[in-house]
Amino acid sequence: MPPAELPSTQRCLPRRIVKKRGTTRERTGCLTCRRRKKRCDLGYPICKECVRLNYMCKWEAPRPLAHEDPGMDSLCLGGPARLSSAPDPVVFWVNEHSDGTSPMSRRHFLRYYTQTFTHLMTTNMENNSFLSVLLPMAMHSPPVLNMLIAWSSAHLSLLDKSFEHVAMQNRCAALSDLRNALETNPANVETNLAMSLILCSLESIMADNGDAWYLHLVGASGVISYSTDITSICDDEYPSRVLESFEDDHAARWLLRNFAYRDVVMAVARDQAPLLSSHHFLTLDDPLRPDVYFGLASDILEIVSHTAVLNDKLKTMINTVQPGPETDSVIESNNGQSLLSLSDIAAKLGALETRLKQWTCPPSEDMALRLLAESYRSSALIFLYRVMRRGYLDNDNELTSKAAAQVAPTVDSIERMPIRSLAECTLLFPLFLAGGEATEESHIKTIRTRMLDMIDSRSFRNVEVALSVLEKLWRLRMARKSADSARVDWLDIIRREGINLSLS
Repeated sequence: MPPAELPSTQRCLPRRIVKKRGTTRERTGCLTCRRRKKRCDLGYPICKECVRLNYMCKWEAPRPLAHEDPGMDSLCLGGPARLSSAPDPVVFWVNEHSDGTSPMSRRHFLRYYTQTFTHLMTTNMENNSFLSVLLPMAMHSPPVLNMLIAWSSAHLSLLDKSFEHVAMQNRCAALSDLRNALETNPANVETNLAMSLILCSLESIMADNGDAWYLHLVGASGVISYSTDITSICDDEYPSRVLESFEDDHAARWLLRNFAYRDVVMAVARDQAPLLSSHHFLTLDDPLRPDVYFGLASDILEIVSHTAVLNDKLKTMINTVQPGPETDSVIESNNGQSLLSLSDIAAKLGALETRLKQWTCPPSEDMALRLLAESYRSSALIFLYRVMRRGYLDNDNELTSKAAAQVAPTVDSIERMPIRSLAECTLLFPLFLAGGEATEESHIKTIRTRMLDMIDSRSFRNVEVALSVLEKLWRLRMARKSADSARVDWLDIIRREGINLSLS
């Protein structure tokens, strides 16, 4: 007897197989999307998802083939392999926000700034002050933020001419902000100094507006001295009195070192004394802690600062009376009181020479930082001998030989330094001073090649200007080599042509 038929509600239905839904890790695309387990549109160098959420778009470095040496890329570049996350300014730009004033446009400029300095910093540089000092200030100070955006767009305009219009817009807005800040709140030393230094850096790398970078540096010196009566305090009290004007001690020390570096290098390039007693700011922190500008060479720059002060006094003396082997001229104050004699200057310069020769580089695991410090020491000796040559006319040939002898160790340090490393960013100062005394073709070729690579990789126009001065100097010296004429100097070229040389 067949079984009774079950009700329709109890009939066996085919079992429905339901697949477990879940996300699988994307094995293609940028590292950021892969970590977030999101689909990436493979947009390089920045995918649309990272653009939309304002994330830093990172990409995995290409893997070498089995027969390739994985270290070959590193050796070809003279250092660690460059990450492929460096932004391409053309692909990076979003056309619909090209007005430069929209929030999305400003976000892109700020991202370019952070990626640029994140990409440049090395693991051995403990403090990336471009990010740890300036970015926090920009978060609560719209004018400082505008300065960073102006710097970013200006640098992009050097890489791609399509950015020139928006760069000029941001530049004008930054200048307006600085003027307004100085007029309405001159006592805000921290913010005003940061704004002045950012604009000084911007005008320096652009090198297309005369002495604008120098005027901003003069403005920065005025900001520092605004709340400090320099004439009524002694040298020992000077650093502490200046620091009292700042709210953030960490930011204050870096901003003052930033100013001091530019002030000292300016004094050499313009053949004058520093604007302030900048040597006090160079040693505010532990010399074993590298600075993002001059690395481990804080003591060296302090000596260069003292040398520049003595050079200015020597110039005053020469303009008053020509010193000779049997004269000991003095510099007099307005009331006729004797301040400094030629023998005093000679003794002080001799003491500085001894300090430079006895200086030892602080220990560091970063070879590039050690080489940078050694190149600064050699260039400091070149500058010292140039100052001595100005005062001791009878020893001109001997001092010229001493200066030329320092070209070889400078070039040696430069050749051993990894190409396009962080330390190379401030290599212009020793490169130029060595080039100014170089006579051997091999040394000239090394200096020219390194400066051309810096121009190609960083596009800083002040490097182009410095190289053009050296090229004119080398041509003139070759032309006068067989002629019995006075030795031409790079100072003669920049004075004759009205060049405002920036070596920072």
